[in-house]
Amino acid sequence: MREPLAVRIANRLSNWFPVLLLATLAMLTYWLDAQVQRGGRGDDPRSRDPDYYLEDFAAMRYGTDGTIVQKLAARRLTHYPGERPAEVTAPELVTTPPGRPAMSVRADRGTISFDNENVWLAGNVVGVRFPTERDSKLTISTDYLHVVPRQEKADTDHKVTITDAKGTHTGNALLADNKARTVRLSNGVSGQINAQPTSP
Repeated sequence: MREPLAVRIANRLSNWFPVLLLATLAMLTYWLDAQVQRGGRGDDPRSRDPDYYLEDFAAMRYGTDGTIVQKLAARRLTHYPGERPAEVTAPELVTTPPGRPAMSVRADRGTISFDNENVWLAGNVVGVRFPTERDSKLTISTDYLHVVPRQEKADTDHKVTITDAKGTHTGNALLADNKARTVRLSNGVSGQINAQPTSP
């Protein structure tokens, strides 16, 4: 005697149920993995929004003796979550290390790495090494400058002009090291040397 149609359908479905269950689980796993990967790529628009901002702020770094050795001030700082760089408007970085010339650099805008180890400045960048008994005031002008504050180093691969008491020089790349008291121009260097007064 043949089984009723409903019983045969039920038997077939029960045989296919484990396969259907595994296929459904596989599809669900794939979908969850895609959602996680999409979130990891930062496609969520909320991850691109700043989490806070500061206006007219100043941050200081102190030496072992309690004196200020570096100060970063800006009209505005916009901070983002994760490892995105912070953005600053009208930044000014002042370095006053003991035993070495003080330096300052300002710009129209800039970005700061999430670990605060690198600062990228752009737009009317002007750096000044203040005069000492041994050296005259030195001014660096460019439209882009990368600064490593803790190492007191700066570099650029853009056109740059250096002016001090000895004259004016231009180039298309610069490496500056305040600890070593060196400023190195390269790539198409030209300049004008001021006449120095002769000793009587």
